[in-house]
Amino acid sequence: METRQLESTPGFVIYDLPGAQHYVGETRLGSRLIPGNATMLVRHLTYVFATLEQQRSGASIGLKSDPSEAATAVEALASELVDDFATGRLSTSPGLRLDADVLAPVLTHDQRNLIGNDDRDGISFNHELIGVGATAAASSLVGGLDGKRIAVEGFGPAGMGIAREAAAAGAAVVRVATAKGCTGDRIDGGMLDPVALTEAWLADGDMCVATLSGDGEPAKPWTVWRDDVDVLFCGSKPGAMSGDGASMAGATPVVAFSPAAVSSKALAVLRAAGTAVAADFVTAVGPALGWWADPVLTHDDLRSATSDTVNAVMSETAGHPDGPFMAACYRAEAFLRTWQDELPFGRPLG
Repeated sequence: METRQLESTPGFVIYDLPGAQHYVGETRLGSRLIPGNATMLVRHLTYVFATLEQQRSGASIGLKSDPSEAATAVEALASELVDDFATGRLSTSPGLRLDADVLAPVLTHDQRNLIGNDDRDGISFNHELIGVGATAAASSLVGGLDGKRIAVEGFGPAGMGIAREAAAAGAAVVRVATAKGCTGDRIDGGMLDPVALTEAWLADGDMCVATLSGDGEPAKPWTVWRDDVDVLFCGSKPGAMSGDGASMAGATPVVAFSPAAVSSKALAVLRAAGTAVAADFVTAVGPALGWWADPVLTHDDLRSATSDTVNAVMSETAGHPDGPFMAACYRAEAFLRTWQDELPFGRPLG
């Protein structure tokens, strides 16, 4: 993994693999950013591309500026790396403390198919595709979602996508958690309506758990890990599922949907218990499938491609003695060996 210091403004660019066709990752803003905090975000994307057998690499841009200086920093970035952006060698999107308007001088060069940015009833199509991928993986682990109970940790736009897709497949969403708390099974006998979830999130963000809990206070965020459901989805941040959370989950299958959402300790605990874990870099392939898709492909085409891809990987890795997460790692690494002299150090684990 190479870190290049920017010359025109305080900051850096991280490139994961040498010799990649393209480098892709978020641009983040913050005066205290350090490269190490973005390592697993970068590695996650590298494994997404390897899962899709694409010779591309994760990347990340960090602008070490205060929000008040964001526009100046972005202008400098756009000028300094104009050749990389204009040729499509480096593609980025808004990350921490940045939005599309501020990052516009860079985004104007983006040559990817941006169908994933389309609005789909309050969430982006990219978040919808993550929902498609995550629920496909969950269905594979438990033999279909009809009649199953699910909980979603790290509820937000991607979580809305998961709730919608799971409900459409016949599952009951019984708990969602944000950094502000957990719904605690207080609505409609423990079932949450995806429409109500979307409305609550759009109105209140992370505080939606208080709205959804009705007259009661939301439960503590960690209560989402209780093992009284059929599938646990996790995706609030890297390492969202810790060793303690894994111990609470017991034998309940876990589906990660954001970069490195499962910690290395949690994976060890879950593997020791024989608990199946679906890898984040498998469930989140949908947006990457769209980035270089033929412009004539529709939303339905990409939904089908996402589902088919995830189902194929889950089927290929099913029954592996090391579990589906490690089997997905081995699969991705087998492709990496076809074009890299050495494997990158460290798997996408929090």
